Amino acid sequence: MRCYRLSDEIPVTHYDYYRIAKSYEEKGEFEEALEAYQKAIDMNEEYAHAWFYKGLLHTKLKEYEAAVCCAEKALELEPSWKKHVNKILDTAGKSP
Repeated sequence: MRCYRLSDEIPVTHYDYYRIAKSYEEKGEFEEALEAYQKAIDMNEEYAHAWFYKGLLHTKLKEYEAAVCCAEKALELEPSWKKHVNKILDTAGKSP
């Protein structure tokens, strides 16, 4: 995505990669989106939004095992998201 060329001089945060992932996803560039979500997670493993939306994308791609892994991590980090995370788990056939 050309508009998101990241300069070596400007610090990049996990949130930057999250926004990049969302942009890729909106354009239907799902593999690029997954990579950007993973970069956000690599920078901040406790960023629940990246885990959650990565899980949703895996669900959309019918990659249910990966979706469950991401959903469970999001729920671990944000227990109040149970209702939303359960949508991923229900779709993947893994609801508690």
